[in-house]
Amino acid sequence: MSKPEPKLTLGEKAAIVRLELKGIRRAAAGITHQPDIDRGIERIKSRARRREDDAKKQ
Repeated sequence: MSKPEPKLTLGEKAAIVRLELKGIRRAAAGITHQPDIDRGIERIKSRARRREDDAKKQ
């Protein structure tokens, strides 16, 4: 079972869009293997999950 998607702030959504655009530019250049983009997006989502968990504890 996967973790539920966290509620993202506007800044987090913008950061994900920036990473996605970076990936699109790389893909246009022929670079298809982009694990750093995937890790970056996952890092943003895990930060949002931690923020939600901390808010629930308070």
